Amino acid sequence: MAEPLSLSRPRSRARRHWLTSPDTRLALRSYPPAPGVVVVCADGEIDLANRDALAAALSPAAADPATRLLVCDLSTTTFLACSGLSVLLDVKAELAERGARLRVVAADPTVLRVMYVTGQRDELDVHPELAVALAGLAPSTAPAPGSGLAELCAALDRAVEQTTELAATWGRLAERVSDLDATSLVDGRGGHWRPRETLADMAEDLRALQNHLATGALLAAPTVEDLGHLRDAPE
Repeated sequence: MAEPLSLSRPRSRARRHWLTSPDTRLALRSYPPAPGVVVVCADGEIDLANRDALAAALSPAAADPATRLLVCDLSTTTFLACSGLSVLLDVKAELAERGARLRVVAADPTVLRVMYVTGQRDELDVHPELAVALAGLAPSTAPAPGSGLAELCAALDRAVEQTTELAATWGRLAERVSDLDATSLVDGRGGHWRPRETLADMAEDLRALQNHLATGALLAAPTVEDLGHLRDAPE
């Protein structure tokens, strides 16, 4: 069976720029997956000692007028102090001044707990997967509001985002099924049915569905971007 398409680290030919941090507990890298979009990945722990390194990594993209969407990928961050959270909020405010956006990717319970406790999870537009945060990569190319193209572009953009989120959900369900203890289960159908084989088949089916949905979303995203460049002809 083909390996399911990963949703957490979409492949990109864009060059990744490794950024230095004086604190070895934090590794930073930056890359542009699409025009006007920059992803900054933080791997490790973020606290008062290295918050300036995070700020320095986000600053160039935040200050660049060409950046319409900045994604801070914390999917491999295991600790986020309030000092790091304040960096994200400052960057969000800077981007908002010119109509650009910040999205944050976070999955670690410790990181998410800090956001929940401080009430900043919704404020920071947090997404569980990088692919979800990158859905609809071209926020600045949408047609003028009120046009039929704008409505169609918005509808397709929502469809891509919802499909990506659904694919991520199927993937998480597959992992939960795989984690079930087959030795403690009994298949009520009897006969040749075996809990271990049944669970394996379920997980395989869920991953196949995840793969199909993720592939569909990735194929549709460029179509949404291309549609966003179209404009109604002048009369």
